[in-house]
Amino acid sequence: MQQTNHTAGSKALVTGADGLLGSHLVRELIERGVGVRALIQPGSRSPTLDGLPIDRIEGDLLSGDEGLKNAVRGCRFAFHCAALTDMWAGPEITWKVNLEGTRSVLDACVTESVERLVWVGSASCFQFGTIDRPGDESGPFPAAYRGVPYMESKQRAMELVREYIADKSLDAVIAVPTFLIGGHDFRPSSGELIRQFIKRGLKFASPGGRNFVYAADVARAMVSALEKGEKGKAYILAGENLTYLDFFARVARFAGVEPPRRVLPRTLVLAAGAAGSLFGTITGRPAALNLRMARFSCMGTYYSPARAKRELGMTHTPIDSCIEESIRSLRGYGYI
Repeated sequence: MQQTNHTAGSKALVTGADGLLGSHLVRELIERGVGVRALIQPGSRSPTLDGLPIDRIEGDLLSGDEGLKNAVRGCRFAFHCAALTDMWAGPEITWKVNLEGTRSVLDACVTESVERLVWVGSASCFQFGTIDRPGDESGPFPAAYRGVPYMESKQRAMELVREYIADKSLDAVIAVPTFLIGGHDFRPSSGELIRQFIKRGLKFASPGGRNFVYAADVARAMVSALEKGEKGKAYILAGENLTYLDFFARVARFAGVEPPRRVLPRTLVLAAGAAGSLFGTITGRPAALNLRMARFSCMGTYYSPARAKRELGMTHTPIDSCIEESIRSLRGYGYI
């Protein structure tokens, strides 16, 4: 795409506009003078968008192409943030929303000649690394995520975006955030990790860790990608790599609760996960912790934002202020 001089005065469609990321993205677009058309799931309360000068339209990614074409029509840009991120959701609906929903958005963008699409994937599409040598965009899809519907569906959807770029002249940039935290998390989504720690008063942490990123930093980088992003290129939008012990110690400080005392042995975490999986098999009800999730909690999934900082000018907000904002948001919505 020929680089634009500005985006002010344009109109952009945002799918998943009332989610954690979408809510920050909508505000960033408004701040930059971009008109927003927010696609909202039918029946959603969407309190994070209340009072904002946007056009709200209801639509379902799986209801057919015409509705999406109407939503895209007249928009210069599109941001596809909507996805099913629930790790407990059934495989069929996860694949439908994340892959077929993406296909419908891509078709609508091609038909309506959208100038540029910013598609939101997941950093899990790329191999994670260690804290000392974090993963980047050159890594393959992690073997540890094979067979996991959410990760695999996002990986396949990313491949689909690239197919449309190659075969249908779509101009798109691929944004793959790590674990988002911040305000405007009214469901909550990723804030559930913080909520569970505070509500349960957990005294121990699992031995793994991950990269945590401020949703507003991701939103700014995504808007920057309209002008600065390279067509077809993926950008890992990452923040700070922390062990779970370090992360929850910071959460405890801002929440005014006791920090975790120590890290549980990996064997104990896996044994608890195996017991949870057995419980689920016997009762037909999902356990709070199963073997798959136990394995994930023992992994260190660390990433580098170097490319996004270098090419998109991605900012980095200190993680402590992000945690503090997330806790305020969860309290404001009555979750803690």
